[in-house]
Amino acid sequence: MGIITSGYLPVPNVLGGAVEALDMMLLRENEKQSSFNFTIYSTWTEGVEDESKNFDHARFEFVKTPWFVKFADSCVYAFAKYVLRKKKLMSYRYIMQRLWYIGKVAKKLSNEDLDAILIENHATLFMVMKKRGNAKRYKGRVYYHLHNELTGGFGCLREISQVHKVLGVSRYIVNTLDDFLNKETGSGLVESQKAVWRNCVDTERFNPKNELTQQRGKDFRRKLDIPENSTVLLFSGRLTQEKGAEELLEAFLLADAPNTILVIVGAFFYNSNIQSPFEQKLAKIAQQANDRIRFTGFVDYADMPAIYAMSDICCLPSIWNDPAPLAVIEALASGKPLITTKSGGIPEYADDQAAVILEKDENLVSNLSSAIKNLAADPKKREDMGRHGRLLSEGLSASAYLEQLIALFKD
Repeated sequence: MGIITSGYLPVPNVLGGAVEALDMMLLRENEKQSSFNFTIYSTWTEGVEDESKNFDHARFEFVKTPWFVKFADSCVYAFAKYVLRKKKLMSYRYIMQRLWYIGKVAKKLSNEDLDAILIENHATLFMVMKKRGNAKRYKGRVYYHLHNELTGGFGCLREISQVHKVLGVSRYIVNTLDDFLNKETGSGLVESQKAVWRNCVDTERFNPKNELTQQRGKDFRRKLDIPENSTVLLFSGRLTQEKGAEELLEAFLLADAPNTILVIVGAFFYNSNIQSPFEQKLAKIAQQANDRIRFTGFVDYADMPAIYAMSDICCLPSIWNDPAPLAVIEALASGKPLITTKSGGIPEYADDQAAVILEKDENLVSNLSSAIKNLAADPKKREDMGRHGRLLSEGLSASAYLEQLIALFKD
């Protein structure tokens, strides 16, 4: 099976990325069971070749981006930021790189005859099917791994609607694609094309009983100068408006819960030097907290189990319809209580025994504030919620992730 990754973050995931972390978990688990022989198409960056040598059942095809394509991307990004003043700048960061990547992957595919092709999320990647006769070559063998709501077809609506199966990360996200295709083409997916491939995490890496992870969590507390007896609230994810970080900061200030620290883990665009106006806005709000808010910036994914171990409460107040955030599953697997929102596919993963699930309405900040105060003051409730969340996560393990894919290919 060929897996066409995004074209801007590499696999192996040396630069981070949620989808790339899922790909790596799949590849590592497959090494134990030898269920597939994968061919991974990925952009190249320093360090990926060394990491790729650790696999016997995965072959990596890397595409290097020449300097002039990178330069063109920097110009496009600057134009979008300073001239067009676009708010969603991330969409303009790697346009030229992805077009270069698509052309190279299309050529590579035309020289292969793989049993199946799995396209990761981005509709633009379907351009590889429009080139060099690949649509005909791989007819009936294309799978679409859908992580986010589709808002544009990029000239590939026909290729998308003809996939053998859509593997959505939640029922919610599969339904959004069906609705989009109905709106754009007058014809949606047939039932045999619809399937859910639930996101999972390596639950053993996040296991709260792992003594080494717990010790590293204490080390992170010391590194961030957090007193041992403080209650730590954790937000982890990209610092973009839709993730609800601004609402969380406002709620934290409003709650004024005694002896609590809010730790914000993440950046605007993974491990990059891009700082967005939104991040600058968050920093300004945080100045009101008298040093009770810590920003870590980008944290390597290998350190995330320790970050969760450091925390007492996880907060992910998404204000958009989040399809299936890994941060929710990671919190469950880490045995931590969760404060989140009734958005997208989140209720398909967390229930009200493991999480406080809030409506995304005009009362979100005040309700967030109340949830923070209540959980910060109730260690017993936090413990009970965390225990139930860990039980939920047992069906969202690395082995379950591979087993789902095996079953979907037999279907």
